[in-house]
Amino acid sequence: MKWLVSPGFDLGWFVVPGLLALVMALVLGLTTPNGQSDGGVGLWIAAVVLIDVAHVWASLYRTWLDRDARRLHADRLRWTPILVFLIGFMAHAIEPRLFWGLLAYLAVFHFIKQQIGFVALYLRAGREPSRDAKLAKLAIWAGTALPVVYWHARLPREFAWFVPEDFVAGLPAVIGTLAVWAQVPILLGFFARRVWLHARGEGHPMVSILVAITALSWNLGIVWFDDDRVFTLTNVVLHGVPYMALVWIAGGRETIARGLGRVRPRWATSVPILLAGFYLTLVGLAFIEEGLWDRLIWHDHATLFGTGSLELDAFATTLIVALLTVPQATHYLLDRWIWIVGPRNPKLATQLRL
Repeated sequence: MKWLVSPGFDLGWFVVPGLLALVMALVLGLTTPNGQSDGGVGLWIAAVVLIDVAHVWASLYRTWLDRDARRLHADRLRWTPILVFLIGFMAHAIEPRLFWGLLAYLAVFHFIKQQIGFVALYLRAGREPSRDAKLAKLAIWAGTALPVVYWHARLPREFAWFVPEDFVAGLPAVIGTLAVWAQVPILLGFFARRVWLHARGEGHPMVSILVAITALSWNLGIVWFDDDRVFTLTNVVLHGVPYMALVWIAGGRETIARGLGRVRPRWATSVPILLAGFYLTLVGLAFIEEGLWDRLIWHDHATLFGTGSLELDAFATTLIVALLTVPQATHYLLDRWIWIVGPRNPKLATQLRL
């Protein structure tokens, strides 16, 4: 049975963070229900800055900082940020709610597709037939998209994907209830099939684990609790931590090592130093981005980023929002191509031991 690195690495980075987030979210939801505690700045830093925004910047290691990617994806790397900015600027100029709605639905699709991508890696590693691959992908869609349907049928809620009213309201409540229950036969069928496969010594166990933890996270964060803290933990950790681990083994480590290649003494290029360089670079970029968002647009974290703000008119606000969204939206779109095993990413199969 193949693993991307090893059982310890794969479980430690792709499973354990999501399980810990589930436990923490459950404790928060049960001990301080109905949002009686907002989690404070500590939760925001840990989940949003150190994981969510940091993982967006991790795409740099698979794109502009990778020599092969710059050559093979030259047109996409050149035009995607420009198009993202132009579309974002026009959408926000027409109506800010239109802008945030488009970005929210793009984000939902990206989050779901990323979980499908994680599962697909292990389907390929386990050389599983197409029928099992299709069933696993269907199970991921059921455990993620159907809770989102429930969300639409229960608006407004105590949490939003980005900002209040970024999702379209008006779906009847009964549709949301049916969506939640529609998960059950699909997931039961999937897990029954996995039990049968494992009994025969077939099927990669990570496929079952990732589908289960994904469905649990999306249902806990969206259906079971109406709590921003629970949603943030279950939404961000499962998505961001495994992504950064994947980037680390798929070019991130090599890029940092190349950058520190002339550093002496030799311990400067040891794994802990490389890992620190890899992650602290992302954290630095994340704090810069969030500092700009806070000082120019949100003004929510004066203790971190200071007080005082510029007086921005509608045009300037639209311009800044469109610019600050470029890294995030570009990450959403480029992920469609930079993880496809094949001629466009010739080193990827070797890096992921596929």
